[in-house]
Amino acid sequence: MNTFCLTYFQSIMKFSLYFTIFLILLFYFFLPKETYAQDSWWPDKKYRNEQTRIKYFLCKRAFEDIAKGFSNSNINFINLYFDSEVYLNLISVEKGYYSSNQAGLLILDFLNYFPVNRVRYYRSHRNVKYAFAIGSYRYNKGAGNIELTFSVSLRYKNEKWLIDQINLY
Repeated sequence: MNTFCLTYFQSIMKFSLYFTIFLILLFYFFLPKETYAQDSWWPDKKYRNEQTRIKYFLCKRAFEDIAKGFSNSNINFINLYFDSEVYLNLISVEKGYYSSNQAGLLILDFLNYFPVNRVRYYRSHRNVKYAFAIGSYRYNKGAGNIELTFSVSLRYKNEKWLIDQINLY
């Protein structure tokens, strides 16, 4: 009886292992491409030194946090990168330089009026003092999805990447 239980237990464990591997492979092959190809907007480069690598890692993280803030309608991810003044162009209605508090309120109003479905970057560029990323902002309005062009530019100031402009048009 004891060997029967042991054999039975081993066969269940083997089956669960095969089933787990099957699920992982199924998930990997049928996962939408945009989910695991999301970093294609950020070309990886080799850097001359560790300090430069860290600088551009922080730049990429700033872009990701800003996109996360828009995706989750959470201004706390975005206002981490506000300087004292930010240029906003929100569908050409709210256009100009705003203080960080005003910019936060305007972005919250925008997010409430245009509830986001997806924020995605398509490409980016960076140099020593500036960086930008451009992509799309998709939202539902009425019976369908509407897609806006979404761009963010950052500038490097006091060893931190700060938002220079946010454009949604």
